[in-house]
Amino acid sequence: MIIALAALLQACSRPLPPQESCNFVQNPELQRVSWKKNLPLKLYLHSSVPSEAYAAIDRAIKEYNDKLGGGEEIFRVVSRSQGGDMNPQRDGYSMIYWFKTWDAAKPTEQARTTIYWQGAEIFEADMRINAYNFRYYYGDDSSFSDVDLDSLVLHELGHALGLAHNQASGSVMNVTLDQGQDRRKLGTIDMSSLKCEY
Repeated sequence: MIIALAALLQACSRPLPPQESCNFVQNPELQRVSWKKNLPLKLYLHSSVPSEAYAAIDRAIKEYNDKLGGGEEIFRVVSRSQGGDMNPQRDGYSMIYWFKTWDAAKPTEQARTTIYWQGAEIFEADMRINAYNFRYYYGDDSSFSDVDLDSLVLHELGHALGLAHNQASGSVMNVTLDQGQDRRKLGTIDMSSLKCEY
């Protein structure tokens, strides 16, 4: 009875006014989609992720935790080499996968992050890294023919928080990351967008 009444009150409530996007994904009511107060985002690294990639993932996470966290964690890796199949799905686990096969229709897609939300609140984010069409470099070494994994993960973690692509100069959320390009620091636009919501 209480549940039914709560649902009825919610259905009859006034719609929320649209929010400024602040470069976030928005739901049909134009509310920013985010984790709200449910941080840190707990990440699981699937067993497909090579251990030599861990440090790059950790550095990307540290950039968010240091710049946005203010002493609090934004992301936390809770498990490495997590078992399970290679089919990202709504299962309550925000997972990072390393794919050795890729959609033949999207060979230029370096990675894909899928967020799941209800209302305007994200409850899961799954990241797929395309290790079929691309090679990655880690750490201080650079390569003009490979993709910087630190920069790629930094971008995908932005999607996991709800950020959309943009064309702003200096943003880690630009649509493309050229081979050999280094974008390892959150830009001014990224910080203002994130602070708008978080």
